[in-house]
Amino acid sequence: MNFNISEINSWYKTEAGKINKDLVVDSINNIILDRYDRSILYIGPSDITKKIMKKDKSFNSFFVSTSKHSDIKAEIENLPFQKSSIDLVVLVHSLEINKNPHAVFREINRILVDDGEIIITSFNKMSFIGLFNYLPFDSIFKNKSYISIGRLEDWSKLFSYEINRIMNINKIPPFENKKILKYLSFLNNTIFCKINFFGNSYILHAKKNTYKFISLRNWHKKNNIILGKFSKPMI
Repeated sequence: MNFNISEINSWYKTEAGKINKDLVVDSINNIILDRYDRSILYIGPSDITKKIMKKDKSFNSFFVSTSKHSDIKAEIENLPFQKSSIDLVVLVHSLEINKNPHAVFREINRILVDDGEIIITSFNKMSFIGLFNYLPFDSIFKNKSYISIGRLEDWSKLFSYEINRIMNINKIPPFENKKILKYLSFLNNTIFCKINFFGNSYILHAKKNTYKFISLRNWHKKNNIILGKFSKPMI
């Protein structure tokens, strides 16, 4: 079963969700800092996505969604943008919401410029969130489909993306009790937070790789270079 937007928005209003949201927002904003002249798309649940955009200083940033709160209303599998027209795409839980996440990745690859960038944040099953499948109480994390880091690494190789970094953030179990969360806050403030595994959420930042193709048949002619038409082989 996939996550849905409404339950993710609702969870981010809980105490555990607020902790996770603040860490995700700060981490993504640190990556996209000072990109004033870039065209950026944000795609995901409105609650957390809008908060990420508040610190964005780009003049060409847009929130894409099927909701009425979006800047551009569109389906993520069929975005209304030309090929190679966007510099950066930020996917906030967009893959785990969609029934065909691989098709979403292909569509993002289509609209990204040569050497464009993608930032993906999702829930991490290899964390306390994954343990909630086995606990005897209701949670939005039970019986859900997750996009693993390993799966994204495979897709990145397939589409010739170079991964710049992967961050595992928020090591506090997503309990509802505020006192328990406060007691466990040390998990985000000690050596545990420096361990880049088992975070409730992960953030993957990757760059699209391309290379110049020169025709051997017409090598002696001027301007015989085709830019961005071929993915750089990842060997």
